[in-house]
Amino acid sequence: MIRTCAVRGLVVTVLAACAALAVAPAAQANPTGDMSVLTAEAGQGTGLVIVSPTSAGQGNFVAQLKVNIHGAAPNTTFIFTRSFDRPADGVCSPDFFGPVATLTTSPGGSAALEITPSDGPTVPFDLSIRLIGSDGTVLQSGCMTIIGK
Repeated sequence: MIRTCAVRGLVVTVLAACAALAVAPAAQANPTGDMSVLTAEAGQGTGLVIVSPTSAGQGNFVAQLKVNIHGAAPNTTFIFTRSFDRPADGVCSPDFFGPVATLTTSPGGSAALEITPSDGPTVPFDLSIRLIGSDGTVLQSGCMTIIGK
């Protein structure tokens, strides 16, 4: 009888500890990156861009950049371009630089890209992403303010 109570007590304690961990808020760093929905200015498709600066550059800008596309035409090659400017005032430059990377959609019209750019400024800047498809599709992000580490 004593062993049964001891085992039940142990099980209840372990379950309570697991429940407490599940509801405890996760620690989060101050946001320095941003994300934006990609919307079709021409053609079809949508997506998401996530920019996460890292401290890997030790004085130079380095970030993890993820792009996901879905609902685009199958087997379409997209050219990834970007525009950045200062000051970080929430107004992005309309001028886009040359190609940074390419990605091609699957037969289902989806694609993903993950790159680590290291050519941006280390002071806050505004960033806009544009993907130009081989079928004439143009997917555009909103203006994002990025703070380099």
